[in-house]
Amino acid sequence: MAVLADFLDDLLGGLGVVAWSLAVGGILWMLVVLRSWRRVAAPATEATRAGLVVVLAGAVGVAVAALSQIAIKAWILSETLGRPAFGEFLATPFCRARIVQAVFGVALAFATAWLRAAPATARRWGVVLAATVGMVVNGAWLVHAASRLEGRVQLMALTVLHQLGGGAWAGGIAQLALLWRLAGRRPELGALWPLALRRFAWIAAPSVALLTATGIGLARTYVGSWAGLVGTPYGAIIVTKIALFAGAGLLGASSSWWARRDDRHRMTPALRTHVPYFVEAEGLILLALLLAAAALSAQPPAADMGKKVATVAEVVDVFAPRMPRLTSPPVVAVQEEEVDPLADDDEVGVGDAWAEFNHNVAGLILIGLTLLALLDRWGVPLARHWPLGFVGLAVFLLFRNDPEGWPLGPQGFWEGMKEGGILQHRLAVTLACVLGVLEWRARTQRVPTRLPYVFPVLAFVGGILLLTHSHTAFEAKSDFLLEIAHTGMGLLGIGVACGRLLELRLRPVDGGWWAGVASLAAMLLIGVILVFYHEPGTAPAVTAMLGRAP
Repeated sequence: MAVLADFLDDLLGGLGVVAWSLAVGGILWMLVVLRSWRRVAAPATEATRAGLVVVLAGAVGVAVAALSQIAIKAWILSETLGRPAFGEFLATPFCRARIVQAVFGVALAFATAWLRAAPATARRWGVVLAATVGMVVNGAWLVHAASRLEGRVQLMALTVLHQLGGGAWAGGIAQLALLWRLAGRRPELGALWPLALRRFAWIAAPSVALLTATGIGLARTYVGSWAGLVGTPYGAIIVTKIALFAGAGLLGASSSWWARRDDRHRMTPALRTHVPYFVEAEGLILLALLLAAAALSAQPPAADMGKKVATVAEVVDVFAPRMPRLTSPPVVAVQEEEVDPLADDDEVGVGDAWAEFNHNVAGLILIGLTLLALLDRWGVPLARHWPLGFVGLAVFLLFRNDPEGWPLGPQGFWEGMKEGGILQHRLAVTLACVLGVLEWRARTQRVPTRLPYVFPVLAFVGGILLLTHSHTAFEAKSDFLLEIAHTGMGLLGIGVACGRLLELRLRPVDGGWWAGVASLAAMLLIGVILVFYHEPGTAPAVTAMLGRAP
């Protein structure tokens, strides 16, 4: 149950970060882009009221996530101690900071609802800004820096600025996407779109600069070395954030380039056919970035990991080419295997061979699906049924993921759901099955529907599940070397989702064809990682390639 509670706590933490960004970024959007604090034209007022609904939802989300995390953490503590411990937990600075965060969230929600009735009222704006500033500043007591002994105040301030940069960018993108949706239904709002794009650069550019500067400063303290960046869970998530940051920045720069090419008061074809869809993809990447940031907060800094740091050679070896394992031990041998904590790390266990077979065969299936998808793009008729391969993959994983649980092991179906790892595995199986069926229907039916958009949504969810896949605090180095492959596949899963979304949105001549190819390339790379997957110690390391002695 503790593992499941940790999983739910991480999930709620991610949702809380997203909600915080919607609230804080939305307020900055109103001030800088729409300039809602003064009397503006009717279209801008309407856009303000619609945007404040998003801010209100974000504020409520902050409060709900904070209170839920308090309840879950108190439950975990009570289960660990074997007695009620809420009173003691309530006395901790962390719990009190969460309570204050919930209070500021509720205050901002009421203030936003009040402001929405009269958006140009200075007094109401003052109340909203006070609640927003309080919520931002209170976040300083919920970060790693609050528990540091050296440079505590400076690190707390640096982290708050880092959070502010991310929230301003992500929350602004959400408002920009909302404005485009509103403009599609209300033509009079379309005139705001070119102007909003240009003004949003005044938020996005400083946010990117702030994220870069504060990120470097925080990394110098929390990561401390190149070894910490490469060989720890904290460092792996930092690398993931950098990759997502670069992808979102590239899409944002493309949108800004198109906006600056055109007159601010003119809705040109490029602002209809390119920019809105770049904004959608950018928002998807920023959502992944926020969820990765939430996962980072649950990890001990790399600088505190001591000797539990993997070497560069060990990390490279995870992704090194090797022959896949195509034979599996019997399930009875896996169930009866006894793990010896004093055994040699290089000794290959039955469970290790079982896991390798699972990953390698899943990789071969995925590579086969990708090749069929390429044939489908070239017009081979039967190849259009390739998504059904995901159903076969789901069935394979259902029987192979957890040999101790249902349907192969003695552990019942619902009993296994209480464990976070098994729950994540079953979510992944469900996603693969649903994805395959719905994508097959989308590609075979002739009537245009919204069904094709299910694929990027489910691919994104799968990528997020892999990115946040059950890292535990101060986990063993061997566990990290297993999880690093999942992190790489999760990052590629985000690429699959964004590429497919852009393929559906853009015309082929405008880059849609290349976006589809990029999506399939990312899916192929996921298959390659799976085919080369191995348990630590089951294959020779590539130390010779790095000039190190074995």
